[in-house]
Amino acid sequence: MSQIGNNIKKLRKVKGLSQQAFADLFNLTRGNISSYEEFRAEPKISVILQIAKYFSIPVAELLEQQLTVNEILNFEDHFEAEATRADVKNLTDIPFINREYLQKSSNVDISELPHIYFPVYNKHSMLAVENSDLIPNPIDFPFEEGAVLFFEHVEVDILHTLESKIGFYMQDEDLFFGQFEIADKQIKLKLNDWKEAVFNEENKQSFWKLYAKFARV
Repeated sequence: MSQIGNNIKKLRKVKGLSQQAFADLFNLTRGNISSYEEFRAEPKISVILQIAKYFSIPVAELLEQQLTVNEILNFEDHFEAEATRADVKNLTDIPFINREYLQKSSNVDISELPHIYFPVYNKHSMLAVENSDLIPNPIDFPFEEGAVLFFEHVEVDILHTLESKIGFYMQDEDLFFGQFEIADKQIKLKLNDWKEAVFNEENKQSFWKLYAKFARV
């Protein structure tokens, strides 16, 4: 018996995707996904290949095995690193805080983060963050769930550009998106009326400014 229905459901749960969000990735309908998960139908082989490629899962395992959470989170180790490097030599290697990482660890160590490769270029250090419900954000935050936000590290030469811009604060377990405010030469990143972080020389490594956004269409 094929395990594709079980594995689609498990993939959705691990990746934090609704049936509709999962369907949108592969030009399907929510009803399609529901029928796969309830074993009323199976996806076409072309769709299975798309799912396998998108989530970097071997087709045989997607079809024949009931995948575990750990397997889904670690399939990137299944492929040869050299093959990956050949495709990304002209892209930027960026540390990435994603949902999967935060589900495993709430204490963020940038040196231990997974990396993604993307055509984003900046002279400052870069950081990619997946917008998810695991990271607090302002009530009027303009980005959808699952969008990947690219941030540049806040350095002295961009301090004058921070006013009203979206930012990200990261210090151990304390993570949040916010908006920069500048008053009387004091710089704050504000989440809401009760939580903010004040920028200074000692903690400047914790502050990032939004540089770009990637969202699946």
